[in-house]
Amino acid sequence: MFKVYWTCAQDKAYGKEFEKMTDALNFAQELRNVYKRRFVTMVSEDPNSVGKAGVDAVEDGVLPNGDSYSWKKRRA
Repeated sequence: MFKVYWTCAQDKAYGKEFEKMTDALNFAQELRNVYKRRFVTMVSEDPNSVGKAGVDAVEDGVLPNGDSYSWKKRRA
């Protein structure tokens, strides 16, 4: 499921649900381009997501489940 949220000229918030991503994207584009709505956003719950989102703790380079975590930001 996908949800599109937007505000009207009076800053009242609205939302609408869609089953297909293409329908939600087209509706968001229509709100922006045709109806000149502001603060248009789309959200979804990823049905392919597994486990908790993000990393909740890294201690001594190890995740809570025991996997190694060695990501480091490289700067130029």
